[in-house]
Amino acid sequence: MTTQTTTQAAAEQEAAEANALLAALEERVRDGDEGVTPQQLAEQRELGLFAHLRAEAAHRKAERAATEATDRQRRALVDQALALVETKADADQVGRAYDRALAALADLVAAVEAHDQAVSEAGRLLRDAECGPINEYVQVDHGEYVTREARPAAATRTAPRVDVSPGSTAFTFGKGIHVPVGTGQVLAVLFSKVAAGDTGKMPSGEPALTAAPITQHVDRHGEQVRRFLARSEGGEAA
Repeated sequence: MTTQTTTQAAAEQEAAEANALLAALEERVRDGDEGVTPQQLAEQRELGLFAHLRAEAAHRKAERAATEATDRQRRALVDQALALVETKADADQVGRAYDRALAALADLVAAVEAHDQAVSEAGRLLRDAECGPINEYVQVDHGEYVTREARPAAATRTAPRVDVSPGSTAFTFGKGIHVPVGTGQVLAVLFSKVAAGDTGKMPSGEPALTAAPITQHVDRHGEQVRRFLARSEGGEAA
């Protein structure tokens, strides 16, 4: 490209000099210089025309070179785009992954719902058995005085404890705490882990409209779900 530009500039300079020489000869004739012949004027006009044609030829050559370079760059970008689609954009792979994810999520939803239904029913049965809070009195040192105050006692299988607060189905056997985990909560936390490790962030290109509810859901319930999963993975009954 640099050589073509230089050639074009040289041709244009040559044409300008030829035109200047012709203008000088014409001016000499106007001033009465009889030494200028018609042949000299004709030859200089021919030289000027030829120089102009050479300059135009250089300009066209540069334009063709620029067009060819643009076409080569465009072809290279198109080839790169096609290669990306052919090697990375595998619709069949997406379909297979979708089927696996659908099956896995169906198993997860079924497991969570079965767990929550069992916990809810167990809590109802224990409340029907009037297994309310079990308290024991412990000595509490307040510094200047000591009192005996009621504290929840450790639950056992023979003496379970049920949380009797409105709407709650939590109960305990021994050290294990049994609570519904919630399908939506589990899915929200699962999604937040999949989405690049950034809690509640949608993958790039997805509408941000759905990000806020997921973020709120994870903020509200995420820690509870993580504790539940940690107990399950650790082998403790939940």
